[in-house]
Amino acid sequence: MSTTLGARTALGVLTGAIGLVAMLRLVAGAFTGGMSGFALGVTLVAMVPWVAYVTWRARRSRLTPRRALIALGLDVLALALVFVLVFGPVLALALSFAAFVLLWIGDRPVRERPLGETWVRVEELREPAPDDLDDDEPAAGAPEDEGRARR
Repeated sequence: MSTTLGARTALGVLTGAIGLVAMLRLVAGAFTGGMSGFALGVTLVAMVPWVAYVTWRARRSRLTPRRALIALGLDVLALALVFVLVFGPVLALALSFAAFVLLWIGDRPVRERPLGETWVRVEELREPAPDDLDDDEPAAGAPEDEGRARR
């Protein structure tokens, strides 16, 4: 069971926008008289692509309704904290990133075969394959090779 494309898109936009708002509040807190135009421009140049990336990841995600509700809860909490506390923008960025991680986990590729079939056992590496060695030639590193190399 997966969520609809519209719901995933809205969740991606919300998650990215909360990160944008939190970053704007964080940067604005560094200025006493108000944020400069340059600081606003740099923040927007950095964060608008982030909003687009989060939305793109969310649209591709196979997001379950349970994970979507958890991400939405993190976003709502972040939205409330960004305006309430002094360190709210930092907490909102952390919560927004946690919501993004939930979206990103759903975008991982599906594992086609079990993990046990992917790995090679150490025992398989120690035993030479029968077709790798010829009966005429000794194996590399055999005692006959060492004797010839010393002469």
